[in-house]
Amino acid sequence: MNTRSLVAAGLIVLAVVACDAAPTQPVGASAPLDADVTAAIQDIGHQFVDDEGLVGLAIGVVRDGRIVFSEGFGHADALRSRTVDDDTIFDIASVGKQFTAAAILKLVERGLVTLDQRVRTVVPELPDHFPDATIDQLLRHTSGFVGASLNEADPPDDHTRPRYGIDLLTDIELQGGDTRFAEQETWVYCNPGYLVLGLVVERASGIRYDDFVRDELLVPNGLVDMTVCERAAAPRMSDGLRRTVDGVAPVPFIDMTAYSGQGSICSSVTDLLRWSRALEEGRVITLESLAQMRTPSTVIGTTSQRTIPYGMAQRIGAIGAYRKVGHTGTYDGGSAALASYPAAKLEIAVISNTRGAGTPHAHEIETRIAKLLLGHDDPDVASLRRPVSAEQQLAIEGTYVGEDTFEALIEDDDLVVLRDGKRIERLVHIGDMHFRDPASPDVFEWFPMDGDRAGWWVYSMSGNIIEVLRRASR
Repeated sequence: MNTRSLVAAGLIVLAVVACDAAPTQPVGASAPLDADVTAAIQDIGHQFVDDEGLVGLAIGVVRDGRIVFSEGFGHADALRSRTVDDDTIFDIASVGKQFTAAAILKLVERGLVTLDQRVRTVVPELPDHFPDATIDQLLRHTSGFVGASLNEADPPDDHTRPRYGIDLLTDIELQGGDTRFAEQETWVYCNPGYLVLGLVVERASGIRYDDFVRDELLVPNGLVDMTVCERAAAPRMSDGLRRTVDGVAPVPFIDMTAYSGQGSICSSVTDLLRWSRALEEGRVITLESLAQMRTPSTVIGTTSQRTIPYGMAQRIGAIGAYRKVGHTGTYDGGSAALASYPAAKLEIAVISNTRGAGTPHAHEIETRIAKLLLGHDDPDVASLRRPVSAEQQLAIEGTYVGEDTFEALIEDDDLVVLRDGKRIERLVHIGDMHFRDPASPDVFEWFPMDGDRAGWWVYSMSGNIIEVLRRASR
């Protein structure tokens, strides 16, 4: 995974339904949470700043359609001269992909593009090694293209100056990537696909990507402090920070236009919650389009089709009995998470400004707050242990590929994960070829069948799909 995508391992297949009915109450001030719950969330924020290495973060919560918690913790710069509050603006990285997906769906609603349209009919200048995928496949990361990595610690010169339109086709992740799988053969998180989708927005609308998102999605919903393809003015804008053994320092400058459709939004935590409310209430796109956005994706194997819990810039999962939808974002200077639990009428946003040296990701904080508010306790994984049958062992064991290559081995009913011949994980079988990490109960791994063998190996953490591997020998 490149640095703007969340990296981790684990997954469970989760039954999903179309979009739940959105609450209709307006966003605004509301009666506060119970004092003990408020104090518990504050304790979580302080802990991650005081003890876990984050310089600053912001946490926000919506319940029953109203913002009931919105606070900042720590500082917005390495010198710790600016405190974070709920108006501090952060780079939200790949959480911004949902703005691109919403822009595409709005164009679909207007009849300007169709989801089954081939992307080259809209952007014929694409390099030859990029697949002639459909718009839907790019939205769902099922085009078969695997992007190269961008070293954000040493960015190319053209990533440090403004670039728009076709100039973005020099993107290093796009130019250095390759088409590794057939269309819809598997799911591979693909930043270049969303960069191309930003160009689709421009070509179909006749309006530059940043102008379209701002004028068509943000301003009509009162999100006037969000920025697209640019950072907010100081002092409200948090720095992006990297922690190393030598301390904390700002990350190298990359112009926000370099990310365009793949994640170029900067937002405060309160505005991110207001965006979430606008989506849930059908004010950005119709509720029918939102349901489509949150419909799982299909992968097509040698003999079977299976669903993957990712929609259009929406990771689909669950915390306990509660369905979870949303997205995460990661870059060298911070992380973000925005999650909605429709049945509980709960939304949570967390944004941090620090990565490196084992610092926690925003999704870990979001999940901890969700468990608190949903009353969920992790089970004792060892008590869920189930035997692996000989048929299941035969179906599972083998080599699987995605961006990287892993080996799956069954040993004493446990799944042993190998990379480059080294054991990196051991997980407990909890039944039906689903596995869970006893040390990190939020980590799941799951093997969908393709004929008489598992065809894919899926990973999620905290209800967020992370990666899907395809069996190498079928």
